[in-house]
Amino acid sequence: MKNPYLIRMEQPEDCVMISDKEGIYYRMFQNPVTGRLKNELDCMQFHEPSIKMVGYHEHTYGTETFFISQGKFLCNCMGRGFTMDPGDILHIQPWMGHSFIPIEPESRLNIMFMDIDQQYALTQPRKRLQENFPGVFEDPQFQNSFRKANGGVGLRTVPVQVNYPKEQVQQLRPSGYALREHEYKGIKMHLKIAKYETEGIKEVWEHFMQPGFYCEWDAFLPEYRVFYVTGGKLKCWVRTSASEKLEFTAEKENIVTIPPYTPFGFEVAQEAQMYDMDCGARLQDLCEELETATAAADGKIPEKDALLKLCKAHDFNITAIGNK
Repeated sequence: MKNPYLIRMEQPEDCVMISDKEGIYYRMFQNPVTGRLKNELDCMQFHEPSIKMVGYHEHTYGTETFFISQGKFLCNCMGRGFTMDPGDILHIQPWMGHSFIPIEPESRLNIMFMDIDQQYALTQPRKRLQENFPGVFEDPQFQNSFRKANGGVGLRTVPVQVNYPKEQVQQLRPSGYALREHEYKGIKMHLKIAKYETEGIKEVWEHFMQPGFYCEWDAFLPEYRVFYVTGGKLKCWVRTSASEKLEFTAEKENIVTIPPYTPFGFEVAQEAQMYDMDCGARLQDLCEELETATAAADGKIPEKDALLKLCKAHDFNITAIGNK
């Protein structure tokens, strides 16, 4: 029986949709959720370099976050050329032109959409038209109306490829880079995407965690959470009834999805690396406040009750956190 809270990205049976055509192995991991169309998660894997590419284009609304997990891409964002390697993240906001050219075999883009209904507004209508009404989708006049109806402004001419160092590309977050970094016992936290880049909806963090670190949300909260594990192992639990818990292990290339009003938690079993892809809390604000409170107490972190109260004030609704 499939675990509804775990997506093993390499297992076809865990995917919503799969296709392998025209040089691209495409997988859809998760449908968009909530009224804001958050977190549709897809993967485009290009079998051979330069056979297929994502042409230079932009959107009038919504954001896209690209996680490179394999291979290498030659990219362009707002006229600046650069390469992306495993561990790099590119966060695209409206009106930012961008393109991707794979330059190694089996290069892989994992994509998180927000406010862009890629699957049901774009991909499925295109397939239905191409299969049943030959020539309609390819008609330039139809293409123009289709793009406008779905927040696209059409393909643009790729800018001259003038390559820039990664640190000079504003939307690129190279492996190891953080907008802000915080470290506590058992965990180092990198802010990768801030609330001001997602219309205030969420933050995206990368966590580096040591064995024994744990975190619990043992309450019924109206929150949707998505965690992408990129290394190590986590022992996870989800409360499925008043008397039962589902326990499972999440490891590299797994996605853990938690729907609203579902108590859950995890403990690090092996040194782990993980993206919190849907952090609705003001976690950066919380870390700033926590550092201020710690400094005022001569380096002592607030006691449990005070810490949880501070967390709740910033919408980080944990019920337990610490190290075993």
